Amino acid sequence: MARLAGTHRAHIALAAIIALASAMRLRDLGHGHPGLAIYSAISKNAYTSFDNWLYPSIFVDGSFLADKPPVFFWIQGAFIAILGPTNIAFRLPAALTGIASVILLYVIVRRLHGRRAGLASALVMATMPMDVNFSRGVFLEPVTTVTMLLAAYFMVRAVQERHEGFFYVASAVVGLAFMVKLWQGLLPVPAFALLALLYRWTPWPRFVRTAAICSAIALVSALWWPTLVWLTSGSYAAVMHASSVWNMIFGWNLLQRFGDLEYGGTSYRQDVLWFVTGPLAVFFGISLIPGAVIGVVALVRRRAVTPGVLWLVWFAAGVVGFGWTSVKLASYWASVTPAVAAMSGIGLAFLIEERARLGRLWPILLLIVAAGFGYYAYAFGLVRAAPGPFATIEFVSVILALALTVFAVAVIVQSAFPGLIGVRGKPSLIVPAAIAFVVIAMNAQVTIHNIQSPRTDTLGRIGFDMVTVPSSQPTGSILLSRPRMRGSVITSIVRVEVESLDAALEYVQQNRRGSRYLLAADSYNTAARVALLTGEPVLPLYSEYQDVRVTEFDTLKELVDAGDVRFVLIAPLMQYMDRELFSYVTSRALEDLTSRFGLPRDEMRLLRIAR
Repeated sequence: MARLAGTHRAHIALAAIIALASAMRLRDLGHGHPGLAIYSAISKNAYTSFDNWLYPSIFVDGSFLADKPPVFFWIQGAFIAILGPTNIAFRLPAALTGIASVILLYVIVRRLHGRRAGLASALVMATMPMDVNFSRGVFLEPVTTVTMLLAAYFMVRAVQERHEGFFYVASAVVGLAFMVKLWQGLLPVPAFALLALLYRWTPWPRFVRTAAICSAIALVSALWWPTLVWLTSGSYAAVMHASSVWNMIFGWNLLQRFGDLEYGGTSYRQDVLWFVTGPLAVFFGISLIPGAVIGVVALVRRRAVTPGVLWLVWFAAGVVGFGWTSVKLASYWASVTPAVAAMSGIGLAFLIEERARLGRLWPILLLIVAAGFGYYAYAFGLVRAAPGPFATIEFVSVILALALTVFAVAVIVQSAFPGLIGVRGKPSLIVPAAIAFVVIAMNAQVTIHNIQSPRTDTLGRIGFDMVTVPSSQPTGSILLSRPRMRGSVITSIVRVEVESLDAALEYVQQNRRGSRYLLAADSYNTAARVALLTGEPVLPLYSEYQDVRVTEFDTLKELVDAGDVRFVLIAPLMQYMDRELFSYVTSRALEDLTSRFGLPRDEMRLLRIAR
């Protein structure tokens, strides 16, 4: 009876966590700016023809193959086909897979570490700012995360039930994760391999054969699409950011990110610890510290390092894989959130379950938590000037850090000199429960603030409502840096109001006079936004990511002279990125329509150009 009652309570708690996760990810999902349209435009085209389904492209004519595999576009495209090109259709796939990830994490952690740890882990992930924010935007990461967790589920079942068939299923799902977002989908693979090795139950020859079969299945699942594209390369004209599908996979999406590729001009520290410093501190770091640190202690104390390898190596692979990239994107760390949430949940459950048996470890854990609250003070101090209760939380964090330090010292003194002071050596439920509550509440506070007070700047407009953190670099150096300008070109189109752009494009459609292209656009993102709204062919001029032209200068002149391009939508910053191109476009301008439609002149200009 007691076991049934416990199961019933766990189901009620899980239902409440799922409801909380759903509320945070679905609230006002259809409102706001649609943001960057490059992936939404690709998804919209996916079901217009079989070619566009197999060869996903920004443009309906299939002229530029996407820089990612097709699985996400198939999923989001299905929502767009059913619901139309609306914010709900764009964002619902990420939101639903974000909710599913919370459930899957509970199931996996419960199998490995127990029911309470599973519930705590699910609660941490349900409220984690990083996971919630990405689950509310037009992003591939939540779909990647749920696919990785599905692979982890079958891997755990394989080692627990000693069933080789689940290894094969997990391998197929790993390939599917690669088909969502390439290398990011392989993040937990080293953990899977080590887990299988540590739980090996078959003789070495059979184990090696199983590993070989798993590798083959994963390779087929991951590479069938790029192989097919490679064999039928005549079916498309070009690949975004790359010379071929293989260059897109191994060059643009892998080697270049560890080379000299830079864009966005981020203010993240350029070292391996950037994920816990600067802007990501209050967005991601507070989910990691101190909960996940205590989780590591818990795994060691409980001699559960073997099952904990899944989370430890998953996180370590993230540090190794993302710490040294030349482009510092928060999106990388969205794929690490399951490991962080699991370790934090294990740690918080450990504090509560083992409170009476910790002995000398108890004051050490208190000091770890005190240091964690000190980190909270640092993290929230970075955003103290932002609207919200962050200055108060910074102050509270300092007080908690000091109070826990004093309490830990008192426990140590009491243990060394029993009866000297009236501090109990064995904690009651109140202290660890309060610690767990504060850790989760502070994460939830950031998340709730982001949902209720969305930013109106570029990040907010693309559904990435990270609390503003002052830059650590001198203002002048950011304004003059080329990566910063490239980042501004990438996002300039989202600073244009939807109504203004709609009116401008309606005018262009009515006055194009049979031109081959609706207009020429400065960049892929600008072209994608226009293509999403109109479905008309658009000519991209420049790759804002790679800092190169995608339309040759002579080709543009020929198109203009032939009357195939009569309008140009271009960011003023392009005069610094490609002066020759910008000068040519402005010199051929017959009319500047920017002010006529209320477009922001410092962000985007609409020009009618002469033949």
